[in-house]
Amino acid sequence: MRILRNMVLFTFWAVFHALMPTTTAFAAILQVPDQYRTIQEAIHGSRPGDTIIVAPGEYRLPPGNITIDKESLTLKSAGGAAETIIAGRGNSSVITVLEGSRAVIDGFTITSVNKDMDTSVIRGGGIYCAPSSSPVIINNIITRNNAVYGGAIYCDRSSSPAIINNVISKNKATGIGGGIFSFWAASNINRNRLVENEAADAGGGIFSYRDSSRITNNIIWKNKAKLGGGISLDRSAATVINDTITANMAVYGGGIFVDRGSARMINLILWQNEDDLYFKQPSPASRPNHSNIGDGDFRGINGNISADPLFADPENGDFRLQPGSPCINSGNLEPIYYDHDGSRNDMGAYGGPEGPEIFGEVSGDE
Repeated sequence: MRILRNMVLFTFWAVFHALMPTTTAFAAILQVPDQYRTIQEAIHGSRPGDTIIVAPGEYRLPPGNITIDKESLTLKSAGGAAETIIAGRGNSSVITVLEGSRAVIDGFTITSVNKDMDTSVIRGGGIYCAPSSSPVIINNIITRNNAVYGGAIYCDRSSSPAIINNVISKNKATGIGGGIFSFWAASNINRNRLVENEAADAGGGIFSYRDSSRITNNIIWKNKAKLGGGISLDRSAATVINDTITANMAVYGGGIFVDRGSARMINLILWQNEDDLYFKQPSPASRPNHSNIGDGDFRGINGNISADPLFADPENGDFRLQPGSPCINSGNLEPIYYDHDGSRNDMGAYGGPEGPEIFGEVSGDE
């Protein structure tokens, strides 16, 4: 009797565990091109939770480019961004992340073959983040893409992408947002280099519209637009903290252009932009706080200064602070803004709790 009972219990246990859904049991690593000829074929053949590893090389895409429709998927290069190029056709976003996806896109150069042609892409020349998507876009070089809105990346309504440690360079918008367009979104834009992006209208580097994005610890350098060469904030509630914004150009607001809203600007360096800061309709909530503003706006108010930040080698893109910089230990006094070593905040991209000791892992711009 005891033997029979034990057999019944063992059978129940075996059936129960066989039917239990275990995501780790089904997660797989798929190889391109060893197992799948193209990246899109691998995506079609994947299941949620899988990782697709892409070997070094240039992957020229067919019309339609790449669409990620899986809720969770990691798309990662084996050799890093400089060695793994995804080249789109230019008639649609190189990569489209559909609604509900939390995909990770890690370590690619993302570019368009039709670099010099007028684009038919409306939103997101490099990457389009659909409404309610939340991809992680990390360690990529996103360069020479074109669109009407968001030359490199477009973050659509209610999306919350994490855009971390990328080089975003030489992208163009025929309308708004040469680098990134964040539209009613909650983007986390952290530790990126936005260099030489251009918009015909507003937001050469970043355009933020009615969103609640976090724009932190970025270097925003040599971008161009009519309004807001570095950043344009349009009725935005974004937080802009510990960014270095330098040598950007615009008719109004070469560094930052602000049109209403309740954006917060803290611990910034705005230096040698063509008009560092411009308010179309000023909001008391958006007055800069403990920032170094080259043209003297708000100097002596809210801890703001106007002094040479003493960058290490600005001509070659090294914006670390030399010893003796007036920006060292001059940021906001609140402990939540302290540098990662526990000292008072340093203004600019290398300060604050998220400021890296060595900036980023991706270098160079195509």
